[in-house]
Amino acid sequence: MSTLLYGALTTRRLCAQPGTSETTAPPGLGTYVDALAALVPGEVLALHALFLSVTTATVVDRDGFPQVTITEPVTLRWAFAGLIVLSVVLYLVPRFRTREKLDVGRALIPPLAFVAWTMLQRATAFDAVFPSLGDAPRTVIALFAAAVLGLVAARLAGSADRSPPPPATAAASP
Repeated sequence: MSTLLYGALTTRRLCAQPGTSETTAPPGLGTYVDALAALVPGEVLALHALFLSVTTATVVDRDGFPQVTITEPVTLRWAFAGLIVLSVVLYLVPRFRTREKLDVGRALIPPLAFVAWTMLQRATAFDAVFPSLGDAPRTVIALFAAAVLGLVAARLAGSADRSPPPPATAAASP
C-alpha cells in the first residue's frame, strides 16, 4: 500500500459530507482500506529493502545456510531514523492544506508500522538499532503493535468519515 495513499484517503474522507465517504462520496471505500494503507507504508519499506542491499552481506555458513550480516551498522541506524521521519512526511504531504488535530495520531501510525515490520523480519535496520532484543520479545511486541495500530487506524478513518468537512471545502461543494 502507501503512506501517501493513506494521507490522500484521509483528506477525501474529511472533505466529504459526514457518513458518505464509505459509500457515495470519494473515496467510496471502506475504512479498512485506510487501515491497510496505514499499516503497510510501502514507500519506506521499499527504500528499506534497497538500503539493506548496500548495508548487509549474505554469506553461506559452513553448514550451507545463508547468513546475513550488517556490514554498515552506523549507516543503517541513520537510514532507520530517516525512514521513520520520511514516513511521517509522506503522510503529511497530502494532508498539508486540510490538517486537523487527529492528524497527529494518524501521522504516527505509518512510522510505528514501519518499525513493527522491521521487528518481524530479521537482519533489518531494527537490528542495527536494537541488536540485543531477542527474537521472541520483538515478534510479540511487533504483533501486538500491529493489532493495536490496525484498530486505531480504522477508528481514525471512521472518525474522518463522520466529521463535517472543513469550512472552505463545504463552501466549495455544490
